[in-house]
Amino acid sequence: MRLAELSQRAGVPRSTIKFYLREGLLPAGAASARNQASYGSQHLERLALIRALREVAELPLDSVAKVTAELDRGWKGDPIGEAMRAMHTLPSRGLAREDAPELRRLTGEVRDLMRGLPWTVDDAEAHFYADEIAAALLLVRRHLYPDYSVAELALHAEIAWLLSEEEFARAPGGARVPVLAHGDDLAEPTRRAILGSVLFERIFAALRRSANAMRSIRIATSRRVPRAKRRKR
Repeated sequence: MRLAELSQRAGVPRSTIKFYLREGLLPAGAASARNQASYGSQHLERLALIRALREVAELPLDSVAKVTAELDRGWKGDPIGEAMRAMHTLPSRGLAREDAPELRRLTGEVRDLMRGLPWTVDDAEAHFYADEIAAALLLVRRHLYPDYSVAELALHAEIAWLLSEEEFARAPGGARVPVLAHGDDLAEPTRRAILGSVLFERIFAALRRSANAMRSIRIATSRRVPRAKRRKR
């Protein structure tokens, strides 16, 4: 397809596409004539990913460029990891410099917990997010439950895996596995992973706020508090 059709189908202005091409966020099209190029489905997928990163994940352009650079590396790259790292920063607010030793120790404990989970991949430590979890847990201990243990996070991990299973099950044809020979095939799985993380995190956070509010109301008004039903295995 020509640039005009690509713009129309992707919902991205031609000027923006040209900018992405100049900056290397989008691979060049195949030369079809003098000063003309043709574009394919991989360009549509890449543009859909960029839109997701910019409009939904709200990443700055330099972070998007890092993700697309990882895409260009194919299986040697880590586009999903790069995007996740750009989206999630260490929740250091509320922590001080003197908390560093305790945070390092707690990060090690969380990393050990993650390694023991049945779904953890040993060579994917960058995806443990142990430092982020540890920082949040340190604040939980300080402001909520002083004796909250790392082991108690296992239930949260189980729920996270269950939610991931449900989200991936809805993907067209199941979770799509990228093809080693085509690096750009990583674009669509990356887009789905990013959108799933951003949007379902918002849904789960809102549902959790609702659940806590409803539980508090029921307790305060002496109403029955239904017990949660565990999923049968």
